Amino acid sequence: MEKLHQEITDKIIAMLQQGEIPWTKPWVCGGQILSYASGKPYSLLNRMLLGRPGEYATFKQVQEAGGRVRKGAKSERIYFYKPFVTEIISEEDGKKVIKQKISLIFKAYNVFHISDTQGLAPRWTKENSNVMDNETHDIAEGIVQSYTNRENIKLVHSEEDSAFFSPSQDKVQLPPISKFKSSNDYYGVLFHELTHSTGVKTRLNRFTEGPQPFGSEDYSKEELVAEMGSAMMLAELGLETNTTHTSNAAYIQNWLTHIKGDANLVVSAASKAEKAINFIMGVK
Repeated sequence: MEKLHQEITDKIIAMLQQGEIPWTKPWVCGGQILSYASGKPYSLLNRMLLGRPGEYATFKQVQEAGGRVRKGAKSERIYFYKPFVTEIISEEDGKKVIKQKISLIFKAYNVFHISDTQGLAPRWTKENSNVMDNETHDIAEGIVQSYTNRENIKLVHSEEDSAFFSPSQDKVQLPPISKFKSSNDYYGVLFHELTHSTGVKTRLNRFTEGPQPFGSEDYSKEELVAEMGSAMMLAELGLETNTTHTSNAAYIQNWLTHIKGDANLVVSAASKAEKAINFIMGVK
């Protein structure tokens, strides 16, 4: 498992060093990176790592569908947890008792983008539309209102130049949409703070006791969860995510510093971000 975690971390580091922020790819969500066989989106972690939007299939799946992989095509790696069942035999009251123990094994396998095959056409891919103005987004507003109403979270718009989530007040505060350069910037900040709001004890319980100082290890881990969660939500809505604060050198260097020192950080943050967004959207 550690070897695969390091392999993933090395890929993320390579992307960051090239100036690419994996969690801000517009196609990371919204049904744009799918299994050719099932039509299901891959996990957030895999959607960040795969280089192109579209459908992917294993070599065997391509063959079974009547196609073939183009000569010279390069595969990409998919990572997943596979259940492993072991039987534990014991004796209770003179009788043999067999119990099952389920463990999760982290594994990887290779897939090919559908464009690197012959004889196959995309089966599931959908198109997303971008919103590039300062108007509210109906679907986004519906998700926000449903979540904040369900969880009794205060959503406050203030002319102050700040955006934050207050755990003690269970409140998200940010400037009104008119103060942002675009709807994308506004919803990016909003979903960043809403992702934070899922971390309290009564929801997904990510936070350790007490406030975490800026720049601390726990603070940085939670910030990465919120960044990935925000990007995931924007991509789900078809909103562009390449905003200024996520593409400057200082931002990239900050994440390089933290990710290089923790091989488990990316895998853990991606999993937590996906859980956070599913919680916001009410997906079980």
